[in-house]
Amino acid sequence: MVEAEKLGVPSIPLISGRFEGDAIASSRAFGMPELKFVIVPRIYRNLAIAECISQTEDAIEDIVSVLTDDPDNKTFSVKEIDTESSFSYHSEDKFECSLLMNKDLLDRDIGDGFPLLPATRDKVDELISATSLSSEDVVCDMPPGFGIATVEKIAINSAYAGAKPEHMPVIIAAVKAFSGLGASKDPLLGSNATDHGKSLLMSTSPQAPLLIVNGPIAKKLGINSGSALGPGKDNEVNIVIGRAFYLCLKNIGYWYPNEMDMDTIGSTRKFVQCIAENEDMSPWDPFHVDLGFGMNESTVSVFVTDGELDIQDQGNTAAEDLLKVLAYGCSFGSANIQKGNKGPGGGNQRLILMPPDVANPVGTDGEFSKDKAREFIHNHAVGSLGKMTHYMPLEDARVSEKWNWIKNLDEDQRNATEIPIMNSYEDCYIVVVGADRAKTAVFPSGPSPSTVGIDSYISK
Repeated sequence: MVEAEKLGVPSIPLISGRFEGDAIASSRAFGMPELKFVIVPRIYRNLAIAECISQTEDAIEDIVSVLTDDPDNKTFSVKEIDTESSFSYHSEDKFECSLLMNKDLLDRDIGDGFPLLPATRDKVDELISATSLSSEDVVCDMPPGFGIATVEKIAINSAYAGAKPEHMPVIIAAVKAFSGLGASKDPLLGSNATDHGKSLLMSTSPQAPLLIVNGPIAKKLGINSGSALGPGKDNEVNIVIGRAFYLCLKNIGYWYPNEMDMDTIGSTRKFVQCIAENEDMSPWDPFHVDLGFGMNESTVSVFVTDGELDIQDQGNTAAEDLLKVLAYGCSFGSANIQKGNKGPGGGNQRLILMPPDVANPVGTDGEFSKDKAREFIHNHAVGSLGKMTHYMPLEDARVSEKWNWIKNLDEDQRNATEIPIMNSYEDCYIVVVGADRAKTAVFPSGPSPSTVGIDSYISK
């Protein structure tokens, strides 16, 4: 609607009640804070056609009123975002003072629900001093709300999370990488792929970032590459860096629940984690080397995940059998038959965190380079066309013309037809992570990950 208004076409979004805050925040973020809208009771997506018509007819008078209203009359007041003030808390008891700070910051929805550490001027300056940048340097504009991510703002949120100075280059690189999501597979986006970050973060599905660090800095900082996703002392650094990134995403990117984060149910993956690849236990080159970085360079990659599945193997030792188990485990989800997916497969991507007990038998078999393993998984990860497309009525206007051929099949024929889950082996990402035992984690993922070097952000 914002784009239509910019073209001079009067447009009125119909917003269901839960999305009012999101509409206000989005119109501000996308350059039209005065955009007007009409509120209706229910979301259209899952309403029967008759209910869609009835709901719209009930709103006609409001639509006409808003379209013909004086442009200077405001439908709503835009909440001002204070990015300049500092906050002070006073008590003779330090513990009480900490409680006062945390209650106030949580009431302002600045935190993540857990206790925050104080971002004092000295602490923020200490974090900035560990980087090669100055406090006012701009790293990027951060989706989904396109707040300006200066080094100082990143440091403030990192201080809240309990980050140490040596963590800062990783956090800065992760923020930068997030702004480039999807660019590697869309040359038109170049290094500016913020639209991908915007759309995925504002979805009602539970997409969430996952940070993966490669190179010497992972060991130097103590980022766990074994049982790396979860609580505990072993994952202290993983948690702190991931938490700092999340707070940047929320407070710089304006990713606030019920405003620009509109999940239907949500996910614990939004407590973002940072992990490292288990490079010492991998039979292949690390992920960042596959992308053209050197072994002695350090990088952080941002993946976006949309779920998680544990794939267990209970005794296979041959490479093909191990890979078949993974391929079958990847064979879930829906096919993207909407405009944009050019096929020939379902348009899905998969991030595979492969433990050494699977990677080594595959990688030392003599037949499987990493790319060969990806090709094998792609070729064997197939699903029923009917089951993968049943989520969307085929007469829906969003169905791409490239998929019109399936309309000529009856339901039994669609169910019996198999298509690849992914369009290409390049949509399958393998990163060696984990402790001993053949238990692989498979994540639906996408858009394509973004990787940024860390070393240039380290203070010399």
